[in-house]
Amino acid sequence: MPQKIKVLDNGYVALVDYMGGDKAVIEGARRCYMSEPQGEDASAAADAKLIRHLIAKDHGTPFEHAYFRFDVKCPIFVARQWIRHRIGTYNEMSLRYCLAKRDFYTPEGLTGEALERYKKSINAAFDAYEALVGSGVKREQARGVLPLSLYTLYYWTVNARSLMNFLKLRLDKSAQPEIREYAKALLGIFRETMPVTAKAFEEKIMPEQ
Repeated sequence: MPQKIKVLDNGYVALVDYMGGDKAVIEGARRCYMSEPQGEDASAAADAKLIRHLIAKDHGTPFEHAYFRFDVKCPIFVARQWIRHRIGTYNEMSLRYCLAKRDFYTPEGLTGEALERYKKSINAAFDAYEALVGSGVKREQARGVLPLSLYTLYYWTVNARSLMNFLKLRLDKSAQPEIREYAKALLGIFRETMPVTAKAFEEKIMPEQ
């Protein structure tokens, strides 16, 4: 069972599977020149130097040999920003076939009357959804009344090159805070699974935090 990293009030990110890692990047890069490391060039330090060189020169294809599959639970409005990153494969829970659950994101900053109004609106929308489904309206039509704060679930398969692009954009201070939290969780996983590449990414590409 993959470990779920909690994000926001009820979301998460979990690494389901991955393939390749730093080793696949090194092998892919060396195949370009049909070169095998010899002597000192066979060291871990030489591999790290090569990865830093690839990132510095924006030679991205070797990073496409490393893949990740993530299990994600996030609010719909976060998912809609996420899928703008079109390089990757998504399979999302379909509310045409599945019944929605009363599972919504509530921002931490909401208090008092604003919080009460927010929750009241969400619950009214979900009450309407349940009433529509209960009266025989098709799920695919009834879901139209559900708010963007509803949590959704999906799998995301992505290569390391595209993951770094995602992190570059979504860790930036201009990104919406909620998706930045997911990007931080992904960065933690990236550091654990591809430590050499992640370090080079943080040195050369990652925006200031």
